[in-house]
Amino acid sequence: MNNTFNPTRFGRLFIKHTVEHYKSYLMSLTVLVGVMILGGGFLVYMIEARIDRGLQTAVFSMIMLLAGPIFTSTIFADLGDKKKGTVFLTLPASHFEKYLVAWIYSFAIFLVIYTLCFYLVVLFAVNIKHFPGQPTEIINVFQWPILGMYLVYAFLHSIAFYGAIFFEKLHFIKTGFIFFIFFALLIISNKLLMGALLNHPVDPTVPFGHLQFTTNNNHAVNIGQQEDFFLIVIITLIALFFWVATYFRLKEKQM
Repeated sequence: MNNTFNPTRFGRLFIKHTVEHYKSYLMSLTVLVGVMILGGGFLVYMIEARIDRGLQTAVFSMIMLLAGPIFTSTIFADLGDKKKGTVFLTLPASHFEKYLVAWIYSFAIFLVIYTLCFYLVVLFAVNIKHFPGQPTEIINVFQWPILGMYLVYAFLHSIAFYGAIFFEKLHFIKTGFIFFIFFALLIISNKLLMGALLNHPVDPTVPFGHLQFTTNNNHAVNIGQQEDFFLIVIITLIALFFWVATYFRLKEKQM
């Protein structure tokens, strides 16, 4: 029998995890859908215009990038309890299988269920108030910029995933605090470095992102990469790094 991955063993582990956590997952899903319905109804009531694709994209991204990391930060919550953690670590399954169950639930399953729920809520929101003219268009999750938001979610998920295994308590708060401190220092360092290289003050930006500064004649100069290719590569590599780091951190975990 393969000690790293066995389909039968993995299936049993997946079912066990589902049976033990489906109530809390359904409760979280109910809260999420409730927030989307209330928020969507509020927007429709307050805005005397159709909910266009731009607003749909903004709402879709904000909720996903907040709810996803919060959910991900709880995926290894059992390890924060000595009794539950001992049971988890001594289960007759490989570390990779335990890791894969957590990854599938917090990344793949979350994205699928969240996207489906958002579509249903948007269909409800755009039909509860009638506007004359052309019908409202719904965002396409297989086109840019939604695909870009999925990539950003992968980046945030990988960090929250690592924080969930690294910290024992208050995973989301501690991970978020360290992330925002590091992100602020990164932007400040990049601004100082680019300013020194160009010998001119530049606007704050992330590394490999668009660079903008104003000349003495008050002309804005914007230097950007075609389709932000380098930024996409960097985000992807960082996500892969933290996913791999989480796996090895789980292998080292002891109670």
